[in-house]
Amino acid sequence: MKKRILITGGSRGIGFCIAKKLCEAGHDVVIAGKNLEKLIESSEIIKPTGFIAVDMLERDSGKKIYESAVDFIGTVDVLINNAGLYHWSGIEKTLPADIEKILKVNLQVPIELCGFVVSEMKKQKWGRIINIGSISGAVGEANASLYSASKAGLIGLTKSLALELAEYGITVNVINPGWVKTELSQNVFDEGVLNEEEQLEMVPQKRWIEPNEIAELVKYLISDSACGITGQSLNLCCGLSLG
Repeated sequence: MKKRILITGGSRGIGFCIAKKLCEAGHDVVIAGKNLEKLIESSEIIKPTGFIAVDMLERDSGKKIYESAVDFIGTVDVLINNAGLYHWSGIEKTLPADIEKILKVNLQVPIELCGFVVSEMKKQKWGRIINIGSISGAVGEANASLYSASKAGLIGLTKSLALELAEYGITVNVINPGWVKTELSQNVFDEGVLNEEEQLEMVPQKRWIEPNEIAELVKYLISDSACGITGQSLNLCCGLSLG
């Protein structure tokens, strides 16, 4: 059955791949992102129902994204909180501005969007919320404590909302990818923040996650076949979480 889907960070990387997969499956998809030019470029490829250009650091950005999505698709059956920022530094070098920025994009706006979509989901007794977290939120990452904290917050949000919304036929899950081969991860390596070979050596499968693997898992989680899966923190990480 066709679903009405909102995806944040849908113009590139993991979000783009998720959006492409769900558009190909025939769903009505709206993607949100910061860069209008990139949104237009991506939309020409995946043909979503609509796209929304909003900087999530702006005031009331969550409300703007939700209201614009409703204008396109009427209501939101599936919310995919994918947009996120990475921050790498020792805790003593982490600035108040860094804290505000990372927590706003990675945690505050996802919480706000969950609050906006659940009323209609409750009325129709069906809904799916999928948060894209990180393995860093599940097991921690040295020198990325702020990022890890924001993603760990998504795990707590997921578990609590799953309990709160279970009786309404709404499932809530979080996918925690390990290193994914995207423009974002490549920038981290190119800037010398982390060494690519060293990071790969720590991955048991000795490979990076492909964005399509995450998209396939999302596609399954929004299906009726996955109605019994809720409140789960799913580590898609090539074994990285095993130590």
